[in-house]
Amino acid sequence: MSCTMAQKINTSKLKSDTALVKSKKRYFVGDAWLNDISLKLKIKGEKAYLANFNNGARTKVHYHQGGQILVVTKGKGMLVIYKKAHIHKDTVPIRKLSQTSLGQGDVAFIPKNTLHWHGALKGTNFAHIALNIFTEKAKESETIWYESDFTSYAKKIK
Repeated sequence: MSCTMAQKINTSKLKSDTALVKSKKRYFVGDAWLNDISLKLKIKGEKAYLANFNNGARTKVHYHQGGQILVVTKGKGMLVIYKKAHIHKDTVPIRKLSQTSLGQGDVAFIPKNTLHWHGALKGTNFAHIALNIFTEKAKESETIWYESDFTSYAKKIK
């Protein structure tokens, strides 16, 4: 019989993963940084990221092919959900469906294929752990990113 040890990290001690941030920088507006905590914890069934957003930074508009859970670890932020048409087109009209304030201790679930952005409120810092749920076929969920004016349109980033 084998015994598996629990893996543990302290997110308050993590710093930016420079290579990861460089590879993902085009998906953020403002000063944001990431750390892939699923690698450190050896998680196989989902992806987990620590994301920090400084002074109003946020993600660009995007959706995940699997659901996403955000666990807020510090600061004040926002989650905006959009209605979109024609998910498979490169440019889509968007309309804000909801805007949810997020603060330390909040947990938010974003269903798969839901167009959204999340990040810090202007003038504040914000951090969360993002758990990206794998698809039904146990495959890593792809994230589809868009350039957007955040009010009327979103154009797929290629």
